[in-house]
Amino acid sequence: MTIVTERPGTIDPAHVRDVMSMVPTSVTVVAGQPELTGERAAMIVGSFVFISLDPCLVGFFVSHESSIWPQLNKATVLGISTLGSGQAAFCRKLGKKEADRFDERYWSQGTYGAPLVTGAVAAMECQIENVTPVGDHAFVLARVLGLSIGSLTDPLVFQNHGFSGLLPH
Repeated sequence: MTIVTERPGTIDPAHVRDVMSMVPTSVTVVAGQPELTGERAAMIVGSFVFISLDPCLVGFFVSHESSIWPQLNKATVLGISTLGSGQAAFCRKLGKKEADRFDERYWSQGTYGAPLVTGAVAAMECQIENVTPVGDHAFVLARVLGLSIGSLTDPLVFQNHGFSGLLPH
């Protein structure tokens, strides 16, 4: 067993990004509509994780530099949609903050009022339980209020700086 007694040196962030880009991640959209502004907000996360069955909890990380998170953090209910392999163009559109990214053909409203991406592989509506600072990010713990399987079955995966599906075509 090795015991580290010295603080490790600084790791180059560009190198970390290159190494971590080799780890495939799901592509998940977190969306909400704060009641005070009524303005829909959405962001893409690559760190969505299932945590617990009872109570049903999920989580994701957001950068402290996120300009979208402060808006979403004010929403009563968040919509969390994991995208399908055929939704890469929508994902790029959402990431660029284009004018029509909230076009109604891309969205539906969940039972609890949260915006959900139409046709996602999985969708859920959640309430924020806790937000914990972790390094240069915050971990958002959310309680699931309702969830469903979508119409697509092949998830969109981000790996090596690009999008793909998991199923062979």
